[in-house]
Amino acid sequence: MSFIHPTYLWTLLGLLVPIVIHLWSKKEAKTIKIGSIQLLSESNSKQSSSIQLNEWLLLLLRLLILMLVTLVLAKPQWQSKVKNTELTYIVEPSLAQNEDFMARLGGIVNENEIRLLEKGFPIWEVNSNDVLMDNIPNYWALASEMDALHTDSILVFTKGYSKGLKGARPQTNHHINWIVLDSAGVREKPLIAYQKQEGIQLFSAVSTSNRSSISSDNITLDNENISLNSQGDSLLVTKLKNSFKVPVVNQSQIEVSLFYTDNLSNDKIYIEAAFSALSKYLDRKIKVYSKSDSLMIETKETDLTIWLSEKSMPNSFQKLLLFKEDSMAQSLIEPGLSDEVFYLTNRITSENAVSQRLTENLLHILDVHKEVNALLEKQDFRTIAGADLQTNYKIDSKQKIQLASWNLSPYLWAVLFALLLIERFVAYKRKQ
Repeated sequence: MSFIHPTYLWTLLGLLVPIVIHLWSKKEAKTIKIGSIQLLSESNSKQSSSIQLNEWLLLLLRLLILMLVTLVLAKPQWQSKVKNTELTYIVEPSLAQNEDFMARLGGIVNENEIRLLEKGFPIWEVNSNDVLMDNIPNYWALASEMDALHTDSILVFTKGYSKGLKGARPQTNHHINWIVLDSAGVREKPLIAYQKQEGIQLFSAVSTSNRSSISSDNITLDNENISLNSQGDSLLVTKLKNSFKVPVVNQSQIEVSLFYTDNLSNDKIYIEAAFSALSKYLDRKIKVYSKSDSLMIETKETDLTIWLSEKSMPNSFQKLLLFKEDSMAQSLIEPGLSDEVFYLTNRITSENAVSQRLTENLLHILDVHKEVNALLEKQDFRTIAGADLQTNYKIDSKQKIQLASWNLSPYLWAVLFALLLIERFVAYKRKQ
């Protein structure tokens, strides 16, 4: 037997209190001198003995009640040896969609214990449909919890998604064998569509076991696999017998504030030309508000503010490209300490605008595909090898005995309630 809160056992010293009270209340007999006992009647010896017995019984009952209250607070548990299963299979829920795996699993269903790779490792009813298919488990967090399983060996079937590895590699008492099932082929899923001046551009996530990327296609509505709803705000895309509902978004105009000094007016021209090229490439309007640094009155918030001047500027803008000449810089545009600050490190010429990819750098700063990249993260199905999932196995010097625990508190409460009734009954009879 063990206790969850053994500190409460110190309260057993309180059993001395009713004993002291009992002894303290016991009165000594008094001797009364009388002339004759002829007229005194003989006392009933059985009745006197019964009264004495009831006092001891009450004391015993009250001691037991205090003892049970202490045990209830300490929360005792009864432990017994549990026979370990020889082998436990643990299956990632998403594998229920793998027809080849399910066909092979049929041979071991009736022979071994099969659990799901999720919190609590519930027994898997193979024919049940109550399985969360889309959740990617935290592999190492669940591996730490496998120590509680009463088994000699664990075999885990998983897809081994790379984003399921979180935290530090754990140390486990079970030797866990990870079997990563390679999901061959290319998985493609439409994410979002943008309404363009010349049609609709559809972005899709393309994921394989070792690569995740974005593809874009300019689509037409005469395709039988693509249809636009009556409101014009979503597409129904059919791929390989699967249908996907994709939102259609009207992209807003990109606004850029460009402040320059006279001696950097040529740099301004190159930057304006680069944004003009980006507008055609993206098929999206880009409006550049060019102003002299001496005419800066209002601080209008735009998608990007470019400061081609050596004067100090307000700090109210979020995304900035600042001119800061640096002869030691290795590229024309370099990131600053903040994710929203970039530096133009040299004067722009026709040579370095091409060789150092001015237009591509400006596209990177605008981050026009930020929304698509966020959607891509949810469709990242890259996998890793089983060796990378392996935990640090710790061999115990002493073989641990697997024990099962039963909470005894409900039974103690029942006995305590019964003793309280008996104590009240005996006290009532004692008064009579």
